Amino acid sequence: MFFSPIRPLATAVKLALPLTLIALSGCASLTTSSAPTEVIPPPVSKVSRSPQVQWLQPERSPVQREGRYTLASTLPRTEQLDLLSQVIDIRVPDTANPTVQEAMRYVLRHSGYRLCPATGTGNGGVQVLYAHPLPAAHYRLGPITVRNALLTLAGPAWHVKVDEKARSICFVARDGVTDQLPTTVVVDAVTGTTGAVSSPAALPLGGGR
Repeated sequence: MFFSPIRPLATAVKLALPLTLIALSGCASLTTSSAPTEVIPPPVSKVSRSPQVQWLQPERSPVQREGRYTLASTLPRTEQLDLLSQVIDIRVPDTANPTVQEAMRYVLRHSGYRLCPATGTGNGGVQVLYAHPLPAAHYRLGPITVRNALLTLAGPAWHVKVDEKARSICFVARDGVTDQLPTTVVVDAVTGTTGAVSSPAALPLGGGR
């Protein structure tokens, strides 16, 4: 059999060519995978630096067990959040003929609020209200809330103005309130010269029977 020296060389070339292609493809894949990838950071939201007011609100808190069968709420009561809704039952001392101002101070003595000082001397000044003698019907107040007690003492001619920052109570005269008395009043009409008093009757102002 004739031996050709070229046949082994051709065979080797045929075998080496696929191996070379596989090696080159592996290098290319390594080069591609080793390339650094650019990481894009997520957009950062702009946070406002302006201070925000956070109102204090009662948080939800669980009830607390008192005894074996009693559950007590740990939330603040209504009168603890709204001080003017406190229920009072007072009797104003009548030893020195108190004025409306003194009665108001007596109502506010344990409420956490204070009465505004008297200002102004005209008809629109609160000094007019403060100087009134306390009506007999207002010596006993309650059970009543502090807010309603102040409205009762002030009467319909005045607004109650509350300054929550200073916790002070002020009064402002209402506009358009007439300074005259009602058109009719109930009086005791005296008849004759013996001093006998008839039953009360409604008479117009400035007129008799």
